[in-house]
Amino acid sequence: MELLNVVRPIVAVSAFIAQAAHALHRHPEWRQKLKDDEGQLEPFVQEVRRLYPFFPAVAARVKSDFEWRGYRFSKGYRVLLDLYGTNTDARSWDAPQEFRPERFHDREVTPYDFIPQGGGDHHRNHRCPGEWIAISQMKAFCSFFVNAIDYEVPDQDLDLETEELPPMPKSRFIMRNVRRRQ
Repeated sequence: MELLNVVRPIVAVSAFIAQAAHALHRHPEWRQKLKDDEGQLEPFVQEVRRLYPFFPAVAARVKSDFEWRGYRFSKGYRVLLDLYGTNTDARSWDAPQEFRPERFHDREVTPYDFIPQGGGDHHRNHRCPGEWIAISQMKAFCSFFVNAIDYEVPDQDLDLETEELPPMPKSRFIMRNVRRRQ
């Protein structure tokens, strides 16, 4: 299980990296911000994770009977945690559909209103234990995209296929003439 918790995010993060490249292309002003200030990497990555869901929801089984806000949950019932809905809920997020990495500058990330890889505590709840590995890899790749290489993005269909898991651009994200900066 521990080995899977290391390997799984390494493989899975490739989708987040493609989504980050998509966000850099759709919001080119962030390329310069990331070049000028490495402190912008964390907010940028967190905003990509908030708006580009890896999974829209995660499933679990109720471990013991309980009631929450008038709803009865019986042991054994299958329940869904709406990751995307929580990450874009207007009760928690100002302008939730807008790409605004700066929202993470002063925001304390909580285990229940920002749940791109599950909710709660990593040790006790349904939250990915490899989340910090994914964040580190995304930051490294975003830095690489803006500081180490130049590339062109040819015309392609970059609309996100929301029927797919994870949602990816319809043409994926094609880059050409990729070259290391001198």
